[in-house]
Amino acid sequence: MTRNRIGLLAAFALVSGVALHAVLDHENTLDTGRVVLLELAPVDPRSLMQGDYMALRFAVDRELAEAAPRSRPDYLYLGLDDTGRARMAGHGEGLPAPSGQVAMRLRWRDEGLSPGPNAYFFQEGTADLYSQARWGEFRVRDDGTALLTGLRDGALAPLGPGNRR
Repeated sequence: MTRNRIGLLAAFALVSGVALHAVLDHENTLDTGRVVLLELAPVDPRSLMQGDYMALRFAVDRELAEAAPRSRPDYLYLGLDDTGRARMAGHGEGLPAPSGQVAMRLRWRDEGLSPGPNAYFFQEGTADLYSQARWGEFRVRDDGTALLTGLRDGALAPLGPGNRR
């Protein structure tokens, strides 16, 4: 084998290993993460360039901006009710979350800090199914890693194909 082929195989193995690790990490979050529901403040639901999606903002984004206007905390601490609906309980730099609370890692977006993504993409032609979205459903691990797994309506029913009522 030539050096080029060995280098190419090594690069392929490295990229494959990193991708596999990322997939397994996300699967772990989906399997073991706690369900947390964040209230939405939806925006325009369509983009002609990207297909159908709902631009997202979360109610806690506004609360966080008011509570931490000049700081950049790493985590949002949330209190949960019996149904998993979250309310902001505080913010901070580290883990674990205070007793009885769940920590979500924050990310910087154009509008400021937020615990979630700024968009939820869905299959073209299904926008009407998501027009009633009021809650974002996340799976959250103890380390603050969170994945948006779906949207729910005001009665907390899951939205999307296969979830029609």
